[in-house]
Formats: sequence, C-alpha cells, structure tokens
Amino acid sequence: MKRVAILQTGVNNPKMSASYPDYPGMFRSLIGQAQSTPMIKLTSFPIMDGSSVPEINKFDGFLITGSASGVYENTSWMKSLFALIREAHKRKKKIAGFCFGHQAIAVALGGAVIKSEKGWGVGIRKHSISDTKNWMRPEKKDLELIYMHQDQVIKLPDSAEVLSGDEFCPFSAFSIGEHILSMQGHPEFSPEFTQDLIALRTRNIGQEKATIALESLSKPHDGPIVGQWIVNFFCDT
Repeated sequence: MKRVAILQTGVNNPKMSASYPDYPGMFRSLIGQAQSTPMIKLTSFPIMDGSSVPEINKFDGFLITGSASGVYENTSWMKSLFALIREAHKRKKKIAGFCFGHQAIAVALGGAVIKSEKGWGVGIRKHSISDTKNWMRPEKKDLELIYMHQDQVIKLPDSAEVLSGDEFCPFSAFSIGEHILSMQGHPEFSPEFTQDLIALRTRNIGQEKATIALESLSKPHDGPIVGQWIVNFFCDT
C-alpha cells in the first residue's frame, strides 16, 4: 500500500453548494474509482491554513491540489510547500500537482508562472499529447480535461519534459524523470461543479468565453483516465 499525502492548497468557493466535496475529497473519489483493489492510502493536510507540511519520510508520494491563490503571492505556507517540493524532488519522491499544484512544482524547481494576458482557460479543452510515459496507461493521443485557470507556467524547470500543450497553454502538462507528474487541468472536477464555478466567475472570465466553456461541459472528459494514470504513477516502481 502506497502512502500519499494530499497537500490541500485551496477550498471551495463559500458561495457554492456545501454538497460538493472539498479538493481532497474530489481526489479521493477520482483515485478510489480508478482502483479495483485499494493500493493507495491517502492522508490530507490543509497546508493553506498554516498547518505544517507532512514529514517527507513518512510518505511515498505527494499530491498537490488546486487553489484560488497564485504561486507568485509567495506566502509563508507557499514557501513551506516550495521547500517540501524541492526536498522531495531531491530524494526523487513522487509528486503530482494539478492546476495550482502544477504551477507550484514549476516555480519551486526553477520555472516561472504569470497571470496570463490571454485570459482564462476554462471548460473542457483538448490538448495533443507530445510524449508518453510508462504510467500513462491507457495511452491517449489527445487529452480532454476540465480547465479553470488564468495563471500559466511560462518557463519549465530544468529537465522537465513537455507532455501536452497548445498555443493558448504551451505547458499544460510536464514530467521530470519518473517522479514528477504535473498538469494544469482538473481531472478531479465534475461538469456540475465546474458549471457552478463558472457561474460565479462569469464576470471575470467574460460572457462569451464562459458561454463556450459551459457548452463544452456537455461532452465527456478524460478525468477518469487521468485518475488511472495517477494510480499508475504512484504505484509503479
């Protein structure tokens, strides 16, 4: 059984229904559905409220959630997170990051993130896969995931390999060795959750882009496949 710490870096918008699971709950569901038999034990740590980061040697891997915060805010809890990422990377402990987590990995390891002038990437977006790793089973030529971001990675860390991207978001996924998996998308989000979040952010996103994003949510997405990739990533030796 692999021990994985979920590093919670954000909370649901308080205006949303309390019936939605929190960020760790979404990943617990995604990962749980991808396992025919339990192979991963998940423990969550709400580090965004100032709680201590977990001890690295007590876990086989770490999963970093999304957040409404920006990595460039460089708050005290973010500094602790960046330090953990660097130390885990040094020890080649497995780290998976999504949205804010993706950006945190990039910044902690020497990359760069900005609030993009291109505006919001939102709704289900399709990116071609440019490189395939062993844990990316089943294989896909294209990946359609739910996105909800304005910040973007604009510079990759050294040794990072681009896995997917497009003109709008060139670095939507990257890996480092066999121990880092980093994605801008939200495999854990449901269309219903995303729809309600778009409704709250329409003014910031822009009506036209929000309408297109809402229409995109009517089609299937590859979140469950990425859920299987996450299990493979943490469990492959």
